[in-house]
Amino acid sequence: MSLTLADRYYLKAAGDYPWGLEEVVENLGYALSYDAEHVGANYLMGRLHMEQFQNYNEAESYFVAAISIEPGHLKTCEYYIRLLIRLRRFAEAKKLIDFTMSRKGVVMASIFRLQALMYEHQRDYPKSLECLKNALLEAFNHQQINFLNEEIKRVEDKQTMVYSWNYKLVVGE
Repeated sequence: MSLTLADRYYLKAAGDYPWGLEEVVENLGYALSYDAEHVGANYLMGRLHMEQFQNYNEAESYFVAAISIEPGHLKTCEYYIRLLIRLRRFAEAKKLIDFTMSRKGVVMASIFRLQALMYEHQRDYPKSLECLKNALLEAFNHQQINFLNEEIKRVEDKQTMVYSWNYKLVVGE
């Protein structure tokens, strides 16, 4: 297998992200100048714009480019879902979640966790907890299991808090 120049610059950028941002930007620029349709470079450029610059329009354009080149690029799908949730575009996030779940090789625990996050943002805590429990069933290492158990506890606490607030409003305390 021979690597293209775009592949090499993408790998350099991926290795530096998120610590050497100046090098990441430079290497992604080179990768995209050699191959504007490099899926990995478009995905990582989308992440860079979303996470570091909070430039969500630019991030979305890179994610859309990556997905249009390779619809099954799972990392792009995962981070694009995160962006859609952040932008509160839940119908689009749900469609992309459903699409991603149908792909081969997807880490289902991660996608169920994103689905739970989407429901949590919509304040649908029972559905969020159901998704987190599904994620727990799909988790296959201790770190992920511990993280998901903490997420379940956090959402349960939030649900209890909201219930107690509503109870006080109804009772008039």
